[in-house]
Amino acid sequence: MAKKRKIRRTKKSKSNNMLLIGGAAVLLAVVALSQINTGPVVKVKDSNVSDIKKTKEASEPLNIPKKEKAINKKSINERELMIRFAELDWNSNKLVSKSEYLYYFKDKSTGKKQFKIIDKDKSGSISYKEYKAYRTR
Repeated sequence: MAKKRKIRRTKKSKSNNMLLIGGAAVLLAVVALSQINTGPVVKVKDSNVSDIKKTKEASEPLNIPKKEKAINKKSINERELMIRFAELDWNSNKLVSKSEYLYYFKDKSTGKKQFKIIDKDKSGSISYKEYKAYRTR
């Protein structure tokens, strides 16, 4: 007669059993989630160029207006005008005097001519309205 051996349960074997049970539970959850039906499967029909040609005739050309180039189009940025006017107006009195305006010109005679054109009311100084009217003309 052979002797029966006693199997000893150790802490290591218990943790291995728990690991196996946990792994099996995760595997079961993954399989269950993959079986959930999210709705009917819709097949996308391939679009062929020949199908488009059959449905739409190109008898008349499209009348699409040409885009204007940004180079030719004048764009006025109000903020940039205000900043530039503030740079010209050194003493911040909201008027640009002739001396303040001529400071930026190398050729003072050109600056004087331009100042006369901008100063519409002949007050001897340029207001923001006059400056804006000149720049947006």
